[in-house]
Amino acid sequence: MFTPRKIAVALATALVLPLLTATTATAAPKPTDPPTPSIPQKYLDQPIQWSVCSFDAQIKALYPQAPTTNCAKVKVPMDWAHPDAHPDVQVAIAYSKATGTSKGLMASNPGGPGGAGLTLSAALATDKPQLFSDFDLVGFDPRGFGQSTPLQCITTAEELNALPVTPDYKERTKLTHTVEMAEAKLQADACAATEFGQFVSSQQTVYDMEFIRALLKSRQLNFIGYSYGTWLGGWYADTYPNKVGRFVLDSNMDWTHTQWDNVNFDPFSGQRRRDTQLFPWIARHADQISGLGKTPAQVLAKYNGIRASLVTLVKAGESDVRGDGLDGNIYSAIYGNVRFIRATMDILVHDEFVKDPDAGTVTVQHVDRAWARLAPELQAFDTLAAIRARYGVSAAALTSAGVAAAQADSVKSVLADARETAAKATSGDQPVNLGAIGTTVRCNDTAWNTDPKFYLKEADRMAKKYSFFGYMNGVPMCAYWKYAPQDRKLDLKGSPRMLIVQGELDPATAYEGSLRTHNDTKQVTRFVAIDDEGQHGQYIGSASACAEAIGDRFVFGGELPGKDQVCGTSPLPAELSVYPVDGPVDGNAVPLPKSKAGSVKVSPLLQQTLDLVAASTLR
Repeated sequence: MFTPRKIAVALATALVLPLLTATTATAAPKPTDPPTPSIPQKYLDQPIQWSVCSFDAQIKALYPQAPTTNCAKVKVPMDWAHPDAHPDVQVAIAYSKATGTSKGLMASNPGGPGGAGLTLSAALATDKPQLFSDFDLVGFDPRGFGQSTPLQCITTAEELNALPVTPDYKERTKLTHTVEMAEAKLQADACAATEFGQFVSSQQTVYDMEFIRALLKSRQLNFIGYSYGTWLGGWYADTYPNKVGRFVLDSNMDWTHTQWDNVNFDPFSGQRRRDTQLFPWIARHADQISGLGKTPAQVLAKYNGIRASLVTLVKAGESDVRGDGLDGNIYSAIYGNVRFIRATMDILVHDEFVKDPDAGTVTVQHVDRAWARLAPELQAFDTLAAIRARYGVSAAALTSAGVAAAQADSVKSVLADARETAAKATSGDQPVNLGAIGTTVRCNDTAWNTDPKFYLKEADRMAKKYSFFGYMNGVPMCAYWKYAPQDRKLDLKGSPRMLIVQGELDPATAYEGSLRTHNDTKQVTRFVAIDDEGQHGQYIGSASACAEAIGDRFVFGGELPGKDQVCGTSPLPAELSVYPVDGPVDGNAVPLPKSKAGSVKVSPLLQQTLDLVAASTLR
């Protein structure tokens, strides 16, 4: 039996060659940079109708000295390359003026693709108030998402009702293959059904970002980007290098490579985080968590047993609570360290359900019994109301934003939601909007292999190699995407230096991919690694005081470290020590004061934003 330490080493050494070998089989054309369009004057001259943002009161409740944040929707071309060829679309922006002497405009992006970022800049400042004093802040929802003109992925009730189903995507059977191909084709057709679909892309969003900078009359753009936001940041810097101010790229995608390369990292990085941090943490807290095991091996065996029981019930037609749904909940929860309690609750809730499945779905009794299996010391890191909302059994005592975050971090996929709508349709040709599917951006960004069998083989191979979530990629809708991508060859020529921050055990953006991007761009990037840290999202509210300080010196003073750095981190929730994991970082950590242990808290609005993005990546 592998220990968690041995698993980390085995996975790290096994990663790069198999994934790159599989990827190079696609024979995709080399990317070329599109022309950089000018901004037609009519867009810069448009009247802007500002009004106080709906979330401004929440910002001021968290930080009463905050400036007023105003919101507006501004018109941009659907296609910047041909501004008059299509109707205009709108981008929602939020803006506040610096309370002190402004260093310029600071934008941000929470990730995705498709993460709504309208609240993010202000939310970051409630955690880091110097942002309010030093920068004019702008948040925005990327085109196609949030309050911007929405991408509509349109299908019909008949097509949805005709989709085959599988009891468990992890079972790599002929039925599962058929289901994955049918779902991917339906989603691709749906998101390509309107003319807007081909223009919901990173490059078009980069043009929008440059327009926002020009509209607000800022000489340069400063930027804090998380996850997919690092992809946007890298693309902006490559497109407009002379407009780049202070860029912090945190929890990086491998943004010098393809979207497929990035997706194909996920099963590896997600499993490493679960097996080297979550399960050992649960085992160390066996005296505070009832019935999951005292060793990582026992926790794994318990998890696998619960999951197998869920699949058995689904196959028997006695339940709609799925094993792959549990996997997805765990994967999204372990984006954040404090969410280890939520991931533990997911396991406990499903354990309670398989003991008492008569209702066929999770009930409030299952959630409450699971909650009682946590000691009060761990309950303090979450709330019963939030867990109830996560499972849709109660929404009491939560704000509307909190309910949205908890429920989106939940339980159903895009297609599951759509099927419920289709089941109520009065005719087969009734349109059903799947909503804005973020994968559309991936399809538009880079060339994908158009042979579904390629992806089926990859998913089958990954399912064997990474037992937790190796099957997660399946067949992407991009295999059926009908539009040519608008991609780039990134060299960042002419850009000033940018700061890359990366946790060693990040489940969503693998350390190895981030390091590869840094190695590709060493002339313009400085790399800060955080040893033994797995949280997705590091700068601002970081678990690492070292990384936080480096980020602050750069954002507020323009100072980058003279060379790449390795930082230490603080303990996981309810612990006093950092438990080392053998991984890709060499372990030359900066020691932290013990007073940092377990004290990291993030503002509620920022936590809600990050939870929503974590959940949306798996929908």
